[in-house]
Amino acid sequence: MIKRIFTTLIIVLVLYCFYKPFVIQLKSYETFGSFNLKKGSVFKLKDYIKTDKTGQYNIYLVLENEELNNLNIDIPKWKVLKCEDKQVIFDLFNSELKCTGSDVSTIESKIYVYSENKLIFESEIVLDTNSIGLQNRESGWTKPVNDKEFINIFSQFKRYNLPVLIIY
Repeated sequence: MIKRIFTTLIIVLVLYCFYKPFVIQLKSYETFGSFNLKKGSVFKLKDYIKTDKTGQYNIYLVLENEELNNLNIDIPKWKVLKCEDKQVIFDLFNSELKCTGSDVSTIESKIYVYSENKLIFESEIVLDTNSIGLQNRESGWTKPVNDKEFINIFSQFKRYNLPVLIIY
């Protein structure tokens, strides 16, 4: 009887981990200097992300519970989303963002950009129905110039189906 209960608990735990993967962050990305942006200036992510020649990128979007509840309807409702599609990543890197000159607190969702298994960019992100933008220590709060285009990029991300995501 005890063995059956223990087995059931293990199965439930494993299934839960596939439904809501654990995210373990061991290291943050290396900064490449300040963005030096002025309020109102427009920039592209590709100008500030150290890109490589191979173009082999992985992007992970880790959404927290509150964000999932208010998530824009076009984006898949899943705790961790992943993108390896070169065209989608190219579109993200080339999307225009506008510096607001302010900061937003209490953002819990994050985006991680990897190149050749190395974390090259990390930022907090908001993609809900009320607000869309990126917040990080270099650029502050930045909003996309075209919200619909920005949401369309993230709507093409796929579910991450492993129980653990390790950010290293």
